[in-house]
Amino acid sequence: MSELTRYRRWMTVFIMYFLMICFLAAAFMPRVETIALGLALGTGISWINAFYLGYKVRKMSDDAAEGNLKRVNLGFLTRAALAVLGIFISMRFPQYFNTYAVAGGLVIAQFSLLIIGIVYSRRAE
Repeated sequence: MSELTRYRRWMTVFIMYFLMICFLAAAFMPRVETIALGLALGTGISWINAFYLGYKVRKMSDDAAEGNLKRVNLGFLTRAALAVLGIFISMRFPQYFNTYAVAGGLVIAQFSLLIIGIVYSRRAE
C-alpha cells in the first residue's frame, strides 16, 4: 500500500468521525446548529478537494512513471470553485449554515493530513 493511499484512508476515517460529531451537535444542541452544519459543509468540501488532489497527484505520478511528459494541472480551479460554492451556499441559506464555520471547515482535511503525516513520521523513527 502506498503512502498516499494510507494517508487518504486515515484522513477519510478522521473526516467521517468529525462529520458524525458535527451532525450530533447539530441534532442535540440547537444553539450551535448553524455552526455545526457549517463545519460539516466545509469539511465535506475540504474532503472532496483533498481526495481530488490526491487523485490528480496519483495520475500525474503514474503518467511520469510511464514516460508521458505532457503537461498536467492539479485541478486548482475545480477545487477553488467547490470552496466558493460552499461559501455561496452558506450565504444563500444563513438559517442553516454559518459562513465563518464553512470557511473554517474548508481547512479541516489539510490539517488532518498534517497531523497524520506527523504521526506517521514519528512512528518511523
